Amino acid sequence: MDELEIKIALSYKVPENDLTLNGILRGLQEDQNTLMRHMVKTILAALEKKVMEEYIFSHPDRYYRYGRQPRARKFITSFGPIHYSLAQLYNRQTGNVFPPLVQKL
Repeated sequence: MDELEIKIALSYKVPENDLTLNGILRGLQEDQNTLMRHMVKTILAALEKKVMEEYIFSHPDRYYRYGRQPRARKFITSFGPIHYSLAQLYNRQTGNVFPPLVQKL
């Protein structure tokens, strides 16, 4: 795969009073697992979109989007479990439905 650029916007609430650098760092440390899980989901979604576009662009009459898998997959990571429903493509020639991200990774 080539390079993939993903822009992630982050909104974070900080107190108006008694704001210190250590307080900000402590808050980020407490939320780091949640932040990492959201980043991984964003990266998976961007990769998935790119892979699907590659399949559809290379064979426009063969593949089309077929929704998402009914059950989310559970990825166990060092920062907690990530639940992600993979997008699917339908192959008109074979009648198969498959998640292209799994095929590409």
